[in-house]
Amino acid sequence: MFKNIMLAVLIAMVLTYSLGHLVTQWLDLHISLAQHNIEPITSIVALTGVVAILVVVGFIIAFSLFAAIAFAFIAAGIGLFVAGLSVFWPVILFTLVIFLLVRDKQISAY
Repeated sequence: MFKNIMLAVLIAMVLTYSLGHLVTQWLDLHISLAQHNIEPITSIVALTGVVAILVVVGFIIAFSLFAAIAFAFIAAGIGLFVAGLSVFWPVILFTLVIFLLVRDKQISAY
C-alpha cells in the first residue's frame, strides 16, 4: 500500500511539473480572474490540484478494475468447487460412511 502511495505522489509531481512547464512556457497560457492575471506559481498550484484529482480518479478506476477481476476469479473458483462437489458427492458420502463404521471408538475410562 505504501508503494502505491509513493507511486501516486511521484506521478503527481511529474505531471505537475510537466503541465506547469507546458502551461507557462509552451502555450503561454495565463489564468485570469476578474481581469487580473494570476501569477505563474498560482496557476501551477491550480493545475496541481487538477492533476491530483485526476490521479485519485485513476487509482479509483484501477482498484475497481482489480476488484472486478479478483471477484470474477473468486466466483469462478467457488463455481468450480461447487461443480466438483456436486459431481463427487456420492463418493464423498460413501467414504464418510465407511470412515464412521471402521474408525476406532474412543472409550472413556473412569
